[in-house]
Amino acid sequence: MTRIYSLAALLLCSPALMAAQLSGQGWGDTEAAAKREALANLSSRISVTVRSKVTNKKTISSKTVDAKRSDSVNQVAENSVETESELPILGAEFNSQKSDGRFVVEVVLDGARSRTLYERRLNELRQQIAALNARFDITQGNEAQYHLLMDMLTQLNEYKKLNTVAIYLGSNQAEPVVSETDVRQKLRAVTRQVDSLNLAAKLLAEDIAETGIYVFPPAARGADEITPFAALLKDKLAANLKTVSDPQAATYTMTGEYAESAGGIDVTYQLVDKESSTLQSRSVRLVKAAYAGLETKPKTVSFEQLLKAGVAVSGDLHVDISTSKGKHDLLFTEGEEVELFVKLSEAGYFYVVGHTLKDTEKNSYLLELREVEGPRKFVQFVNADDANKLISIGKFEVSVPFGVEGLQVFASSKDLLESLPPTQQDSATGLYLISASPQEGVTKTRALVRKKKENAQTAEGSLIFTTQVRSH
Repeated sequence: MTRIYSLAALLLCSPALMAAQLSGQGWGDTEAAAKREALANLSSRISVTVRSKVTNKKTISSKTVDAKRSDSVNQVAENSVETESELPILGAEFNSQKSDGRFVVEVVLDGARSRTLYERRLNELRQQIAALNARFDITQGNEAQYHLLMDMLTQLNEYKKLNTVAIYLGSNQAEPVVSETDVRQKLRAVTRQVDSLNLAAKLLAEDIAETGIYVFPPAARGADEITPFAALLKDKLAANLKTVSDPQAATYTMTGEYAESAGGIDVTYQLVDKESSTLQSRSVRLVKAAYAGLETKPKTVSFEQLLKAGVAVSGDLHVDISTSKGKHDLLFTEGEEVELFVKLSEAGYFYVVGHTLKDTEKNSYLLELREVEGPRKFVQFVNADDANKLISIGKFEVSVPFGVEGLQVFASSKDLLESLPPTQQDSATGLYLISASPQEGVTKTRALVRKKKENAQTAEGSLIFTTQVRSH
């Protein structure tokens, strides 16, 4: 039985979600690197647009359908866009050129042709998931049931990512017969319980022979902050796999998440290839003794939710902020050098707000982007030639105090000088402070952008990263 109430109707068949053609652009020292950057650029634009439209239409949906049905629709829509992975792109065409010694690749997605490919693949996945679920119902033995559930989780993860693009293309798909929540509930009955992080890491890495893997720390469900528990498990898992130290050089990635309950912690990891396809899943359940003494609960969930709410995309302008290690599941260690990048999809202006959420330091501040006098130091212009290129906004070395930090970039097709929030320079740190409360810093800045840029294209991007002391 189909459980979605017209997701296409929820999104009101927005023209932005049914674009005949969408493109992304990437630059790199090699053609392969430029292609990866172009695909990431296209993936980000799709994900941001769908997330923005879903957020905007949730209020409308609650007024047009009954509450129970509306909640179901909203949950499905949110599940489709909450993936932090890059999205698999089907049916794209690539145009490659060399300019000034570097490669530039444009990836073009034809809406009508690609929609058919996504619908076909989603239909195949629904059939495969249904077949696995039917086999599970007649299969005996915990080990056999576990492997079936892992296969279902792999297929469901792939379905979620593909469905995000399908939503963008205006397609409304039925749900699989079983949900991720259903699978995770069944897993609790058959997953082997382990009492040490070392054993958990070995089981999560079991039978994974691939090389060139970059391991990300597992994120607590619904949060980007990396806890001490996640940091330690990541290191132990990496020790059991054939890994690389740079995600840009990886052939595969291991991405994970965990959920804590009264009985312990459920950890799930997925092996993902360069095309962003989910290849394998692994899951373990840790009893409390396995992580005794380690912090497991993120401290900044409410702030992250506020940061991710974002400003609705206005027009074709998109902005991304990232680091030299990517933009998801970010954990940096004392002494590590990190470079920050911003990318605008077309000519425009941007400024960056930093948010510090550490035990000994909490504030919001404007980043200095240029060595000039006055407020112009905070605003940078991107010309048409530099659109879709990663623009470095500086490097920093990880040092005390350690904790969680957020970065928020605001972009507009018109000058943002009048939208800058008022600041006061701190004599001790030199920072141009907006507020002693990061939550207030976010809301205050967004309010100014909305007020001042009503007739301009606007966009917003953000990321969360965690810093930690170097282990010895």
